[in-house]
Amino acid sequence: MSKYYHTLSALLLAALLPTLSACDDTEDVHTIPIPPRRDTTVELTLVAAGDNLIHGPIFRQAAERAADGGFDFTAAYQPIADYITDADLAFINQETPLGGTALGLRSYPMFNSPQELGTHLVNMGFNLISHANNHVLDAGSKGFANTISFWRSQPDAIMAGIAADAADDTIRTLEYAGLDIALLAYTYGANGLSLPVSSHGVIKYINDDLICRELAAANEVADIVIVSMHWGVEYQDEPNAEQHRLAQLAADNGADIIIGTHPHVLQTAEMLQTADGRSVPVFYSLGNLISAQNKPETMLGALAELEFTYDAADDSISYDDINIIPVVNHFTGNYDNITVYPLAEYTAEQAAAHGVSGISTDYLHRLYAERIPQEYHPDTQSQ
Repeated sequence: MSKYYHTLSALLLAALLPTLSACDDTEDVHTIPIPPRRDTTVELTLVAAGDNLIHGPIFRQAAERAADGGFDFTAAYQPIADYITDADLAFINQETPLGGTALGLRSYPMFNSPQELGTHLVNMGFNLISHANNHVLDAGSKGFANTISFWRSQPDAIMAGIAADAADDTIRTLEYAGLDIALLAYTYGANGLSLPVSSHGVIKYINDDLICRELAAANEVADIVIVSMHWGVEYQDEPNAEQHRLAQLAADNGADIIIGTHPHVLQTAEMLQTADGRSVPVFYSLGNLISAQNKPETMLGALAELEFTYDAADDSISYDDINIIPVVNHFTGNYDNITVYPLAEYTAEQAAAHGVSGISTDYLHRLYAERIPQEYHPDTQSQ
């Protein structure tokens, strides 16, 4: 199916985002009306992944596997690639900057990743990318700029959360099956780093006023609005009060799907209800997709898989099926052979060989069952 992508101009965004108090419905917002669509329904699938945290062993093994002196990330993601390829929409939090090899590749605590990683993500099927996270400035202002220019050159994906300047700071929308899907993304911070005073770059920090204004703007130009929140506390197994508050704020002001990242471990999911009668799924943390962290609980992540129907007649969304598919970040000793597997296909023998002690299939299944409500367990999940 062909896909087309477009963005809202900076002039339109400026018109849509006047200075308002947080979520004040009484303020006059100047908008450009969207022509009504024909009465029709569209069925869509969305897969969302968590933190793509590219430590040194991951890009080094990709370099070793490449035949042309570049990077080949295929093997690292191959066991879960079909989930992404088969989805209409696929979201990921790209946790590390794509500053490119010219700046020098780096691992924790100040990351920089090769741009070939981004190319692989797009080829796999990811088309909704967030860079609003705490590592966004790890590669400096040059890495920040390189990351933006890379994604703006990709015709098959949109990236939200950071922008080069005011002209680049637009509501990013993706057109798919005749629908416009908007992506908004926000982060709690950038590890204390900031852009130079001379920079015109934009980072979308979590702020009630900003979230409400951009949600109002996004709902003027999009049928479906997806919000990514880089929030919470690392390694905390339950969402905190601020995550709950922000999720309800976003839902009440027009978010259709909310995807949480940053804690690096699985947290629960739920369906929020809004005053206008909408149901909004929120995934508080999907954990890591891939990493070389060494805490047992960070080895279990998830893919959120949604099947839903958009009804143009009343601009509504109904969720037909929501599954949270557990995935395992596997590697052996010395962080060799880092690979992401579906937990349903992960064997006891693989777990016994894991480079992190304490990993077993029983542990992983138990952790998943503790964190994720039964209603979101896939029917095929092995026990």
